[in-house]
Amino acid sequence: MKTILLILGAETGEFAGGKYNRGLFEAAKDCLSSSFNVVTTIVEDGYEVQQEIVKWKQADFIIYQYPVYWFMMPSILKKYMDEVYAYGEFFAFTDGAYGSGGLMKGKSFMLSTTWNAPTEAFGTDFFDGGDRDAVLLPMRKSQSYCGLDELAHFSSHDVIKNPDFDGDKARFIEHLRNVFQVGS
Repeated sequence: MKTILLILGAETGEFAGGKYNRGLFEAAKDCLSSSFNVVTTIVEDGYEVQQEIVKWKQADFIIYQYPVYWFMMPSILKKYMDEVYAYGEFFAFTDGAYGSGGLMKGKSFMLSTTWNAPTEAFGTDFFDGGDRDAVLLPMRKSQSYCGLDELAHFSSHDVIKNPDFDGDKARFIEHLRNVFQVGS
């Protein structure tokens, strides 16, 4: 049975309670656990670096669930990556082209993000005409640098001003079923 590592990178606080991301994280776990071995990390609850490296090595797929804060990942998720993505485990320097030393080849990743930005804001002057994936380029390239392949990403928008958790959850489950070819 293939393994999925599901990482919740939400950071709760007074403004952001984390329920949206935790709800999507739980939906992914419920949807995929009958067809995959699902291992999880909730970054905010703490982690042990060596145990995380073991999880990554056993995983075939990695799904990150996190809110986009100021067009970036939460600081707690960045810290996780800084601590866990170790030289000699995730990447190594080679004589080849820049970015060719990824040690996590054969694995794939998905980003599932929540945004306060509405969907229609993408492609506008504010985002320099870019779409969601362009805004997520630093996170996407960090995974690529480690050798991972990209799966189709998912996003929920306008989650503070106009939340539709039930609709987003249903769309996410459908997305997971399509990407991972699992039934209902």
